[in-house]
Amino acid sequence: MRKLIFISVLSMPYYKHLFALLLVFFQLPVAGQQVDTAMAARELVNDILLGNGVAVGNVKFKGAKYAIGIYEDSLNEIGMTKGIVLTSGSVLLIKGPNKSPRTGWASNAPGDDDLNAIARGETYDASVLEFDFVTASENLVFEYVFASEEYLEYVGSKFNDVFGFFIEGPGLPKTNIARLPDGRTPITVNTVNNEQNSEYYRDNTYVNTTDPFVWDVRNRKVVQNKYYLKEEIPPKYNIQFDGFTTVLEARWKVIPNQVYHIKLAIADVGDGILDSGVILKGGSFRSYGEQQVDISAHFKEVPEPQTAITKKALIPTSTGIRTRGIPREMKIGNIEFDFDKYDIPPKASDVLTQVIDQYHQNPKSTILITGHTDNWGSDDYNENLSKNRSDAVATALQALGIPQERLVIQYKGERLPLLPNDTSTGRARNRRVELIVAY
Repeated sequence: MRKLIFISVLSMPYYKHLFALLLVFFQLPVAGQQVDTAMAARELVNDILLGNGVAVGNVKFKGAKYAIGIYEDSLNEIGMTKGIVLTSGSVLLIKGPNKSPRTGWASNAPGDDDLNAIARGETYDASVLEFDFVTASENLVFEYVFASEEYLEYVGSKFNDVFGFFIEGPGLPKTNIARLPDGRTPITVNTVNNEQNSEYYRDNTYVNTTDPFVWDVRNRKVVQNKYYLKEEIPPKYNIQFDGFTTVLEARWKVIPNQVYHIKLAIADVGDGILDSGVILKGGSFRSYGEQQVDISAHFKEVPEPQTAITKKALIPTSTGIRTRGIPREMKIGNIEFDFDKYDIPPKASDVLTQVIDQYHQNPKSTILITGHTDNWGSDDYNENLSKNRSDAVATALQALGIPQERLVIQYKGERLPLLPNDTSTGRARNRRVELIVAY
């Protein structure tokens, strides 16, 4: 039986994401695909999230328009069949199966001050949904799942993506209720994983068997992949995230018929590269208890709110090249190839490591990849060989987590030698790919 997860986005940048949407459509059976780009934040809250005994108003969303959407999964892979998903990237990227350990999209959205305080560092690509609410009873409760591409490689690191559910109201200062059942432990990649609080964790690790080089997170360098060309180990669940929590419950005592405010927020920490998400279970935002009051008079006169970003979407550029000012360039080094070959040699790992390090420090940078050859062979043959070398390096960098739109590929054949081609040493230096990072 084929397992499916369907995603509907709130809105998407136009042409680029229209293609991505069509690609998703044609990969899945038509009868099951559901796409709705028109749902506003207010509709998502009222029609999907809201349960019994709660009225809401003043709904606002702040973040990239493609960072919020509807999550649907008829097979109940993660413990819910429908809900709202907030991500630090794009909802289109969470559809399974998991085929990459490093999926992410840097939307260039700002971070969030409340999340900065929890993370004790700078956040990026925040997705924030907030609204006012009143309850008919004294108990507020809703259910959710936290998921991340930071699992398991970045457990224990500074790249500890963060989310929070902040409530404030009568006699209640702003309080984060996104915690484990002990009421104390916040939920992050570092606090819920295969070793810490593992009873709340579900592993969905992707084992890379297709790329000859991988990123060694702990030692921060590119290494040869020990699983290369071995038998593939499929992930356990049909979702892109490398790990996620069990269905958790947020709850708080409130005063019925009093107006409270809640802010549901998630963001990347340390950089904006890999994505995390929180999925709010449909119909679960509800109240119950011994008290029952009439809340029907609330929010009747509230005008239709607009999202925080209504006129200008945050659209990543297709090339990643800066359009203003003069870019600053840093030459990383050269990868040298064997004669008539374009397979990346093992000694290239040091240069690839330097590129990845620079990209992590500057996620908006552009990597220039330029292929060259010696002068043995025809001009046309060497032109194609230099292209193959550039393409091989670009493929390796994408497998190591650098988005395609941050790569600029060039190839020069034999036209720009570093040294004369009349010695074996000179020809060896000329069989190269040059790597430059532009800021």
